[in-house]
Amino acid sequence: MKIAVLVAVTALQHPDSARKDTVVLPPIEVVSSILQAAGPRVRSGIPARITTFSGREIEAWEPRTLADALGSRAGVSIYDDLGSPYKLNLTTRGFSVGSVVGLPPGVSVFLDGVRQNEPDAAQVNFDLLPLEHVKRIELLSGAGSLLGSNSLGGAINLITRRGEGPFEGELEASGGSFGTYSAEAGAGGVSRGWDYYVAGGYERAGGWRDATLARSYNAFANLGRLAPARGIALQLFGAASYAETAGSLPESIFRSAPRANFTAGDFEDLDLLQIAVTGYAPLLAGRGSATVFARRHTAERFNVNQAPDPNVRGLSRNRTVGANVDWEWERKSAVERPGGGLALRAGLDGAANAVNIRLFEAATLTTNVDSPSWDVAAYGTGDVTLGGATLSAGVRYDYVRVPFKNNLDPASDTSSTFTRFSPRAGVSVAAGGGGSLYGSVGRSFRAPVILELACADETSTCPLPFALGDDPPLDPVVGTTYELGARWAVGGGRVLLDGALYRTEVRDDISFIASDSAVYAGFFANIGATRREGVELSVQAQWHAGHSVYANYAYTRASFRTSAAIFSLRSDSAYLTSPYFGDNAVAVGDRLPLVPEHQVRMGAAIVLGRGLDAGIDARYTGGQWFRGDEANETTPLPGYVTANLRLEWERGAWSVAGIVTNAFNAKRAVFGTFNENRQTGELERFLTPLQARALKLILRRGFRPAEP
Repeated sequence: MKIAVLVAVTALQHPDSARKDTVVLPPIEVVSSILQAAGPRVRSGIPARITTFSGREIEAWEPRTLADALGSRAGVSIYDDLGSPYKLNLTTRGFSVGSVVGLPPGVSVFLDGVRQNEPDAAQVNFDLLPLEHVKRIELLSGAGSLLGSNSLGGAINLITRRGEGPFEGELEASGGSFGTYSAEAGAGGVSRGWDYYVAGGYERAGGWRDATLARSYNAFANLGRLAPARGIALQLFGAASYAETAGSLPESIFRSAPRANFTAGDFEDLDLLQIAVTGYAPLLAGRGSATVFARRHTAERFNVNQAPDPNVRGLSRNRTVGANVDWEWERKSAVERPGGGLALRAGLDGAANAVNIRLFEAATLTTNVDSPSWDVAAYGTGDVTLGGATLSAGVRYDYVRVPFKNNLDPASDTSSTFTRFSPRAGVSVAAGGGGSLYGSVGRSFRAPVILELACADETSTCPLPFALGDDPPLDPVVGTTYELGARWAVGGGRVLLDGALYRTEVRDDISFIASDSAVYAGFFANIGATRREGVELSVQAQWHAGHSVYANYAYTRASFRTSAAIFSLRSDSAYLTSPYFGDNAVAVGDRLPLVPEHQVRMGAAIVLGRGLDAGIDARYTGGQWFRGDEANETTPLPGYVTANLRLEWERGAWSVAGIVTNAFNAKRAVFGTFNENRQTGELERFLTPLQARALKLILRRGFRPAEP
């Protein structure tokens, strides 16, 4: 879906920290941003909290994935389920998104407005996203009511680079700890009214844990002719990644050999191709625009199980074609009062998906499923501005159809259909003294994905992801978010203070439920209500000399509001004598796992002079409950602190930088669950260790026109 300014009147946003040594006219962004400043004629949407992460910051810290890049933002935490720094999961406001297939998705991710959540399980493969070609990252916190399915906890949008004037290029090479090295190149400019940007990159990492080799490469191109009134743009993008994953370790091994790989041989092999064409022109006294895109994603996943369970291989193929048409119009108020006006926006979007999933136990094909799913949606927004107040309202209607075709048993074919109205409304008010206030309420939803729908029968449980079948339909998950926020810019805009207070009430949440009749198996079901609520506060300051500091704090309380029996090996009667045994019967008020209640982030950038600058980024992540202990019956994962350091020297077209991650080599667990150690027969806590301290050196060479 194209997401041009469907949200954010008083968007609480961190300023772009790019250096402003020269005055450059920015390229026209017409269809891809969720900020109110994008494009020549766009207007507001529903007020929300939005933070941004500039390309300069991305380049400075060289994050491996999108999760790393956003880890410094208020309310965002990351954890490592699969035991690979390229396969991290991200949570924001208690909702998650990441590479792990089968976890409940709650955040939508876009690349220049094209959805990146895969149609089979709504997962997002962060290692395929072209982070090195991104100009800006936008994080919408809260309900993305107008952005479609999976936007319960927010949305993330990546704005890619375009050519901006005379030809510019850059070459980069890097190397570091654990056999890590990479190379990338990019060039762009404007010629005869056409802007262009072409780039590519390659990375290889040996991995600090045993048998965790990873490699990836991508190619990227933007081409467009964008004028204020009309324009057209083409984007081509391809990426592939291969990563061996180490998973979590039994606690007995974690403490003595954290680099070990308990079941060596797990891997994920992914590739992605995407093409998008966008155009816009005057239409009916307003502006019309359209985007058409196509995506192809394939994945092979291999999971080495503890003996005597057979190893499992999964093959998935996703094909998507989609389009969006959009129209916007505005006029001044009848009395032409300053700040008065009316803006309207309406659009249609949809996508058709062809999904195939095949699962093998050892060499035996156990599952072969097709799902030619599709969805269509209509949305509209309106804003009325009177003086210093803006009233906003919008609604989106979604129709989602998810067929299930069992190629091994055609008699079990079925189909599920979901429809949903998602309204949102809010008001923003200029408070004077550089301040603004807003309040909003909105409803968002997510449709159950094919993997959940195909394993939702209590009488036919699944040892996911080993088998899928035709099962009763699930209800969509619906979240209603209430939010109040404020923002102040003081000192001529060099100091930004912002905060938000929110509560999201979720009904018909979906979770994997324990089976009374099968061991190591369960089924997906609507478990009732959950809640996310919290506070986010942040401050950022900049000085004329280029120094800057930031700090933020987030309190997140994610809890169950109805009782449920969530799947966990802890409840198996075979482990009655284990100190970790428990029925995992969730009660009202129990916390959701892997959501830290308290988080603190702070950092600074310091200009030392003579082309030298330095930076520090420190993060505290509070305690989290284990997956498998949703009833909060055992001891949670303790909180931990990490710090990253950087030093860069720039002279002319050359720069050299050094980055140290986990500088003090903290040895903590960032993920926890429960499993049986088949070597001992004991039920243990399984932990994923924090990535060890690592050094990376980067050499860059820029190619830019000479100063006149």
